Amino acid sequence: MNRTRKPKPVSFLLKEIGLQHDTALITKVDSLLQSYLKQHNIKDCRIGNLQNGSLLIEIPDATWLIRLKFMQSELLTLSRQLVPGLLNIKIKINPTLKQATAKSEKNTKKVIKRASKMSNDVAQSFLALAENADPGLQAALRSLAKYSRKE
Repeated sequence: MNRTRKPKPVSFLLKEIGLQHDTALITKVDSLLQSYLKQHNIKDCRIGNLQNGSLLIEIPDATWLIRLKFMQSELLTLSRQLVPGLLNIKIKINPTLKQATAKSEKNTKKVIKRASKMSNDVAQSFLALAENADPGLQAALRSLAKYSRKE
């Protein structure tokens, strides 16, 4: 028995019948989704899966669930630009997303902004105000004026 066809990889067959999408397409759909959601000030959502004509969007908690349900048809129309065979969008709550964002926020260091030096004109204004002020306010205004002179 002589075989004329060579075996095909399973991933090729799944793509051929529409059960599997490549990661590049999912990444494009996710970036499109993120830019759309950013306009509506919705954070921490992601594409969960794209299969059988259905797009799964994962959200960290129920806060945005109703809002996304209202925007579902608009999201479907937008996503069909990249995936024409898309039939519906499902939205699912995934609590692990909330934990992941909390950890990333915890690991990022907060940048402390230091005040820039004030000009001499401002320092002179503080000293002029301090002349007729109460003793407590006078000390505070003078210390502010000294701050401008430090180099």
